[in-house]
Amino acid sequence: MYKMFLGGQVGSPYARQRAIAERREQATQAMLQRLKGLRLKLFRKLVTWAQKCAPLREDGIADLGLGYPLLRRMLLELGRRFVQAGAIERADDIFWLFQAEAEQAAAALDQGQPVECLAERIPQRKTVWRAEKRLTPPTMLPPRTRWLGIRLEGMLPAHAGDQAGDTIKGTGTSPGRVTAPARVLHGSEDFDQMKPGEVLVAAITTPAWTPLFAMASAVVTDVGGPLSHGSIVAREYGIPAVLGTGVANRRIQSGQLITVDGGRGLVEILETA
Repeated sequence: MYKMFLGGQVGSPYARQRAIAERREQATQAMLQRLKGLRLKLFRKLVTWAQKCAPLREDGIADLGLGYPLLRRMLLELGRRFVQAGAIERADDIFWLFQAEAEQAAAALDQGQPVECLAERIPQRKTVWRAEKRLTPPTMLPPRTRWLGIRLEGMLPAHAGDQAGDTIKGTGTSPGRVTAPARVLHGSEDFDQMKPGEVLVAAITTPAWTPLFAMASAVVTDVGGPLSHGSIVAREYGIPAVLGTGVANRRIQSGQLITVDGGRGLVEILETA
């Protein structure tokens, strides 16, 4: 991220924040001038709640993640000791164990007892995990078209089986319309492939992905809604976002020219990769 900003690849984050703050204040003042009476009172209360509480959700997720690096180092050290005891083949195989298995193995190590060999269980779990990753979960459980009498079709993405053409439907969570090449990323190991101005396409984004939003012209994900990480950060950066497509990560290829319409919740594939 330092290299991006120092190299002039992206605009100043301070200028972007000022521009977004100005648009927010303009929109707020416009509503205050239009509304009267009870509607004005209700708007004042709701907009105050929204501006105060929305950042707390993102702060909470970021704070939760602060402990992950330390936990990962601790678990890898435990995995190294499991390897020495013959329980697993690689230190990072510990992440494929169930909590009870790891606790029992650790207790055996503490007591100087032999540790059960757990290595043979891991290949099957990896196979199941890879198979499950290819599945697309339903948009709602239990499946329904109405809730409290409200029709939900317009609020939810289309079923994965319906996403057969060049137009992919999702949930528009940050307004705007952009046409640019796609960049499909599967994890942090792909971050260096992202180029300024490309559309970030991923299964899901987390706080670790935030630096990429400064480079992205738009964001498209398989999973998410208006309060998801990708939506909140896209609105902060003022770029279009379509989330909850279910299939974009598989249907779109890096290099394809696509149009992202964050207002209508649509992604159109314009050309082949």
